[in-house]
Amino acid sequence: MKKTLLSSIFLLATLGMFGQVSFVNQSNLIDSFPDTSECAVDMNGDNLDDYVRISSSGIGIDYQQADGSFQSTMYNMSIQNPPDWSVAAGDLDGNGYNDLVLGNGSRVSFLMANEDGTDYTEDASHGEYIFSQRSTMADIDNDGDLDAFVCHDVDLSHPYRNDGNGNMTLDQSLIETIDLPGNYAAIWVDYDNDGDTDMYLTKCRGGSSPGDPERDNAMYTNNGDGTYTENAESIGMKDNAQSWATVFEDFDNDGDFDAFIVNHDFQNRLMENDGTGNYKDIIETSGIDPTDLGAWENQAADFNNDGFVDIFSEMSKELYINNGDMTFTGMDLSFDEGAIADLNNDGFLDVVNDGQLWINEGASNNNWVKIILKGKESNKNGIGAHIDIYGDWGKQMREVRSGQGFSHMNSLSAHFGIGESETIDKITITWPSGTVDQIENPDINTLHEINEGDFPLSIGETDVDLVTVYPNPTTSTLNFSKNGLENTPVRIMDLTGKTVLSAKISSENNLNVEALNSGVYFVQFTLKEQSLSYKFIKQ
Repeated sequence: MKKTLLSSIFLLATLGMFGQVSFVNQSNLIDSFPDTSECAVDMNGDNLDDYVRISSSGIGIDYQQADGSFQSTMYNMSIQNPPDWSVAAGDLDGNGYNDLVLGNGSRVSFLMANEDGTDYTEDASHGEYIFSQRSTMADIDNDGDLDAFVCHDVDLSHPYRNDGNGNMTLDQSLIETIDLPGNYAAIWVDYDNDGDTDMYLTKCRGGSSPGDPERDNAMYTNNGDGTYTENAESIGMKDNAQSWATVFEDFDNDGDFDAFIVNHDFQNRLMENDGTGNYKDIIETSGIDPTDLGAWENQAADFNNDGFVDIFSEMSKELYINNGDMTFTGMDLSFDEGAIADLNNDGFLDVVNDGQLWINEGASNNNWVKIILKGKESNKNGIGAHIDIYGDWGKQMREVRSGQGFSHMNSLSAHFGIGESETIDKITITWPSGTVDQIENPDINTLHEINEGDFPLSIGETDVDLVTVYPNPTTSTLNFSKNGLENTPVRIMDLTGKTVLSAKISSENNLNVEALNSGVYFVQFTLKEQSLSYKFIKQ
């Protein structure tokens, strides 16, 4: 659905009334736990975000309750590697409870939840030295479980491969990155919209001079076959300005991820995606001061639920409200960083930092929807999934990510504001496995828990044992393993559900797909009254 001029004008007009955001400090609702780093994420599986703080003396969790109160629990234990720099959350062993990767000044630890989420054990067996910066979780090899990637300030960063049971092993072959220091913040994002997750590495190196390659930001583009290619320069994202953190969001709701980079040298950058995965810096016309340098933290979210993602960063204006046209209006807050989540379950995003609970007063009449994913073939959290919502505004998009900004961990729920719209046409979820779920006419102002495969995209059940397609990835020809399919009508759909090719299987039992652009597709056909769908990658 195209966004009409009328709907654009309406959204911009309502921003004038509801653009401002106000927070109130309600730290009296939580306990005063010690911390070195913190999360705002659901730890006990009740779909309510909790406030998690870790220190050398243990783990303090303020569990959010349905009535808006908190139940505070301290897990007293000696943490060998408290997260001085960053923390990320996700279910590494698939038991339904979130685990943590701790980024320390000398070692990495994994903090594992027990079988019912009531206790934790630290895996501090990883003895290799690392001056960690941003820690993240992602299914790097797309095998259905979460791996970890921890940035190294003084050497090659550390990827940790998951064996499927939560046992993590340092494995540089998982993703091969440039062997240079200055790795500050990784973020996993499908910047080129081809259906697989890429990784942008924001870099800074103390004492280095302009032009030093240790300062070059890097984009590791997923080739779809388990390998990654660094191509930041060719897409316009090779910044050399002592960057600390980058956020990727669709700031203009045009269907691709833009980026905002905070720098300590030269200037900050607002990078607009042209729709093909190439970027141009437009900060000079954005209303954000490009010379407001020195920010560490850098986050983004729709704080006023108007349907446009705002920028929350350690600049002189702490919050930049998105005006919907790639311009922003700065406003002052009483705080300038923190983990983002809905901590009173009212549909407006709140912030926690250093023992302070900042509740978003949500003064506007804007509506919202939240989505939390439960993976089956994909990882349990659905990390790496792409979520689109459609309505009279057009389309909005989010990704589920573990580890954004420089140090904090945000909610794993996908949050959308929809302004004064009172309906959503549909929600489409593209899982890391390739499964696509679509929910028609979902309720607004509520949380939707979506299990992978519960709402298949109008293609019926897939019997994966009946037919296989190969090679996958392919450059030109897609073969079918079952004989006798010649002249069977097929259609090929892209990730949005659009049919891009209709044809028949040839007498050689294959299909020519050479004309397709590179990307992820689904080939669909009917066999014995059963609708079949298979994901494949066109290189």
